[in-house]
Amino acid sequence: MSTILIVAAVLLLAVFILVLPVRLAAKAMGARRCGAGWCLVSLVAASVMEALGLSVPVYGTIVAFLLSCAAFAAILDTGFLRGMGIAILHVLFSALLLLLAALVFGFTAFALAPP
Repeated sequence: MSTILIVAAVLLLAVFILVLPVRLAAKAMGARRCGAGWCLVSLVAASVMEALGLSVPVYGTIVAFLLSCAAFAAILDTGFLRGMGIAILHVLFSALLLLLAALVFGFTAFALAPP
């Protein structure tokens, strides 16, 4: 029983860490829907759109970015340019959250490098 609770707690924490940057970005860009459920759905949809966009041979990265911006904009009920802002801020907030976790838990680049 305790193993199931630990797994559930870890999954809940992982979802929280994934959704937090999207929520912050959506609130910063003034999206109409900024709840955790909407942000999780938009994150999943943007990931699917990004995977579809990366299958385009020549300009896959640009197409993937534009499709993920459209997914954020459509699901979080905002304009396309604000969706673009959400996508960019999501990456920045995720990087800051990763940096904060690295500082709190004491991870450094030297500890990850091979000897």
